[in-house]
Amino acid sequence: MRFGGSTPPLAQLRRHLEARLHLVPRFRQRVVRPALGLGGACWEDAPGFTIDAHVHAIRAPAPGGPGELRDVAGALLSSPLTPDMPLWRLFLVEGLDDGFALVGQAHHALVDGIAAIEVALLLFGPPPEGGLPAPWRPARGRLPMPLLSPQGTVAGSAHLALDLARTLRDVRPGPLREAAEALEALAHRGASTSLQDNRTHRREFATAHAELAGVKAAGRRHGATVNDVLLTASTVALGAALRRRGETPPNLKVLIPVNTRTPGEAASSGNRISLVTVELPVAERDPITVLRQVRDATREVKATGAAGPLDQLSRAADRLPGPAQRTLSRAISGATDYAAVISNVPGPPVELGLLGRPLKAMFPSVPVPAGRALTIGCLSYCGRLHVGLTADAEVVPDLLDVARDVEAALDTLRVEGPVAPTPWRARASRRRGGSPPQRAASRETVPLNETT
Repeated sequence: MRFGGSTPPLAQLRRHLEARLHLVPRFRQRVVRPALGLGGACWEDAPGFTIDAHVHAIRAPAPGGPGELRDVAGALLSSPLTPDMPLWRLFLVEGLDDGFALVGQAHHALVDGIAAIEVALLLFGPPPEGGLPAPWRPARGRLPMPLLSPQGTVAGSAHLALDLARTLRDVRPGPLREAAEALEALAHRGASTSLQDNRTHRREFATAHAELAGVKAAGRRHGATVNDVLLTASTVALGAALRRRGETPPNLKVLIPVNTRTPGEAASSGNRISLVTVELPVAERDPITVLRQVRDATREVKATGAAGPLDQLSRAADRLPGPAQRTLSRAISGATDYAAVISNVPGPPVELGLLGRPLKAMFPSVPVPAGRALTIGCLSYCGRLHVGLTADAEVVPDLLDVARDVEAALDTLRVEGPVAPTPWRARASRRRGGSPPQRAASRETVPLNETT
């Protein structure tokens, strides 16, 4: 998170956050695992919790530019969270040539992408009503911990998941069969590449960005969504990365988290996402052709409705005994065969600030799963798309090149390309008995200052 203005004192930042932690009580809780592996894991208030153990300051090396901030972020993200403490921490980055930054980490058991945005609104948005809360004291007793959703650990043996899927499918028709079929779709083998590797905890971090209005316009010209445009830019960049490695698969299977919350369901804590996979045409180099292929592929995935049955299966597992929960969770996790993770989350609809300093940019860092090397996360905020790329430092040493290719593809899609007739125009034309209207195939430029 990049902020403008002077760097606040660390003590002031800690006081600000501590006054709001009652809004996200899980940030004062830790995970307690059962003895001898019996029963399910639980949350409990962490005895002796102090904000000082979770909010720190670090100085970026001179000259404090974007490169130094990327290096600092990569180093901080390389350090795993402490398992017997509340699963989050935040670093105030000082010494930048333009404002200051915050680099935060939160375990996926605490928040998914949607929940992280709501937490940001609580911590960095307008002050809460009602004044300061009463002094916090840890409560006694433990709260049951929901089963980690499938993306929690996305490595393991696919054959175990396939066996489970086939068993469930044969039990009875209905929801179990649908969940089994969704698991089999996740387990379908895609092309194997060097990106399906994980050698170290060292992380590289890189960023890209684009004007949101231009990205939306690019999608409208081809009957596609913002997410389709992001997937297209990622396809172009991943194809270039594979060619640099001498690899030329026709397609690359990627994992996409899907929000499964119902309308009105609170997102301030917890993890409510399911999974789908999409085959990206990485052999194709023309961004417009890629966009049309990606648009068709995502429509087909949405039509199958695979995310729903997996979410229902995960919810049903909450009622199983602890050992059965873990077995089922590992089976679902092990079902996924993919090369990278790509996630797109709508950002805050309002401008945020911290202690009177404006929040200028937010770049997400999606956790790199075991056995994989690269993730791409996208967040919209203040009229721009902010893309964060996180990778195993040894497997993807050219991550900055990948980020530049993502940004270049977004720019290409934003400013040029023939306009395809939208589906509603095509249907209207067919009803009239004519051919779909086509706009001129000349290149179209979208002004940078176009409003959302």
